[in-house]
Amino acid sequence: MPDKKSAEIIMLPEGRLINHSLFERDQYNEKSKPCYNIEIAFEPGALEEFEEKLFDAAVDKWGEGADEDEDLILPIIDGDVLARKREKKGKPGEAYNGMDVIRAKTIFNKHGEEGPGGIHVYAPDGESEIGIANREEVYQGCYVIAAVTINTYVDEKTGDNALSIYLTAVQKTKDGERLISASDHSKLFKSVGRKSKAEGGRRKRKS
Repeated sequence: MPDKKSAEIIMLPEGRLINHSLFERDQYNEKSKPCYNIEIAFEPGALEEFEEKLFDAAVDKWGEGADEDEDLILPIIDGDVLARKREKKGKPGEAYNGMDVIRAKTIFNKHGEEGPGGIHVYAPDGESEIGIANREEVYQGCYVIAAVTINTYVDEKTGDNALSIYLTAVQKTKDGERLISASDHSKLFKSVGRKSKAEGGRRKRKS
């Protein structure tokens, strides 16, 4: 059970939505639990206040000096690293370049149940909800604010102290340039009536 400090709901600053599974659960592999998740990119410096809350949570859990531990694992990812990984796989990574990236998830839907139904996704007015019927309003490239809680744990592989974040709710704040454009499907088809010629074959707290 997370302590009081970790259970506090924190509002992240506005960021650009990169990927999400807010209306339907996603499953990383057969062994993992289906969950709702989000990936958001932030301008450098935007997460400084949130980073301080992460360090505070580490101290609250493991004691004084935990925030100075060079092996402390934080849930803030270097966007340049993600961009390089994507480019090696032949995927576009421009949206990550120069950014800080946050990933958050939850197994619970808007009713607090471990099941389908989606999480709370609010419109820019902060009151009306965006549901499955109008899910196209929330797309890769729009801007959002996420409500999250901090979780502390010990990484099983390294034995290092670590922090992750649970997703609580999301608000779309404004539109943005879509990250995915309409694909050209013409290359899927071959000429009809003749054979194709190609036929065959880590961070520290700032002082």
